[in-house]
Amino acid sequence: ARLPIPPLARGIGPTSEPEIEAIASAENPPPQILRPKQSAGSRPEPRAGSPVASASVRFAYGAATDTGLHRSENEDRYLADGSVFAVADGLGGYSGGATAAEIAVGVLARSGPFRTLDQLISAVGSANAEIRERGRDDPELSEMSTTLCALAHLGEAAEAPRLAIVNVGDSRLYALASQEFRLLTADHTIVGNLVRDGVLTKADAASYRDRHTLTRAVGYEPVVLVDGWEAPAVGGTRFLVCSDGVTNEVADPEIADVLRSVPGPADAARSLVEAAVRPGHGRDNATAVVVDVIDQTAPDAAGRAAFVLESRPAVAV
Repeated sequence: ARLPIPPLARGIGPTSEPEIEAIASAENPPPQILRPKQSAGSRPEPRAGSPVASASVRFAYGAATDTGLHRSENEDRYLADGSVFAVADGLGGYSGGATAAEIAVGVLARSGPFRTLDQLISAVGSANAEIRERGRDDPELSEMSTTLCALAHLGEAAEAPRLAIVNVGDSRLYALASQEFRLLTADHTIVGNLVRDGVLTKADAASYRDRHTLTRAVGYEPVVLVDGWEAPAVGGTRFLVCSDGVTNEVADPEIADVLRSVPGPADAARSLVEAAVRPGHGRDNATAVVVDVIDQTAPDAAGRAAFVLESRPAVAV
């Protein structure tokens, strides 16, 4: 009952030289929706910027992406606008995957800022409908879909600041708080289900033949199942939203080490992507968005309080 739709397959394209682009936070920035360059070039240094602020919580953030060493096009897209932070990893051929991912982050950009988790989930449903409509209009895009993982500030609630999380597919959200590192999302893959059901161990999963086969994606079916959570915006917490091009190439302990040791969010994002595309790796597009909650709004609530998630069953939209 957990996985109602057929699997989706990923492909590997020809090689290309890596290129990394990075952004940092800025005061009242426009939405940052990545449209990657396709030719190799210099690797710009992350730019320092002012944290994005609201009345009771502030964020510093940065992002980086790379086409990888075995792909000719970057089908990842990210959104980082100071309120919504998202990664979409497109599927369905070169033009189709990129188009689906760009539609997904574009819908989130137009729909925010969000005040409730339900609004964020509804935006994922809108992205699902828009991707499918575009595919009906253009037969070459009929098979496109995308993962989508997003973290959003829920505006100014009456109580402590809150965050909303949504996930479809195998892009991931991690959190680091008081040096404790944790994966917050669940992969919607065949192998992820087998691990959760106790059929495979994590060690077995690393070499399982269907480990990259998705069971959910935005735009693949008329209705999409969306995982959703709320969490407190605890000062000192660092979040990472990333595509599987990072997590398939960089082990969780190494990801945790980078998030702990690299102080700036833009530098941390770039370090993770560079690790993902280093020689001998780089089999996929790699994208990372790092977000720091920099206001200590609840000094005694650090640490495990950042991991107190209010979850709900997957919502069909």
